[in-house]
Amino acid sequence: MKNKYLFPVSIGLSDGIITALILASGGIIGNTHIDLYLAFKISFGSAFAGTFSYFIAQYAGLNEELHRTALQLNLKSTNYLLKGHLGSEIFIESIIGALIAALFSFLGALIPLSSSLIVRNNILIPFILSYISLAILGLFISKTTAGRAPFWITVMVTVGIIVTVAGYYLKLIV
Repeated sequence: MKNKYLFPVSIGLSDGIITALILASGGIIGNTHIDLYLAFKISFGSAFAGTFSYFIAQYAGLNEELHRTALQLNLKSTNYLLKGHLGSEIFIESIIGALIAALFSFLGALIPLSSSLIVRNNILIPFILSYISLAILGLFISKTTAGRAPFWITVMVTVGIIVTVAGYYLKLIV
């Protein structure tokens, strides 16, 4: 996989897991039955929102980079750059990244939701699988950014726990 697609994969997975935890943790802890239909609805919702957020952020960021580069090269305008080959590349890269982020957001949301479908009587399984997934994602982020693995693992799992507690008290799905 090319390095430029590592970002949408990690954004998608983390967004999917976090979204599912905030929406469903109240229901999972409260032993509300989360069926396959609800799991897919939450996963599609996560993917849908993530797709647009990712596209807008990525496209705007790449446009800003192009604009800054044009200014550094003393070009008067970036309009012809955006209307040309570079503009098309930026748009296509943003679309592909958004689709990748959507797929992995969907899959990430299914991690806690599908595990709650498989093992209905043990509410710890969805959370443990979510935290393990976030820890693996933290390890992955540390390796790709030359960061410290314990730091990233701790950050990702801590965010997961905070979101679970918030989701429990918000009780969005009861």
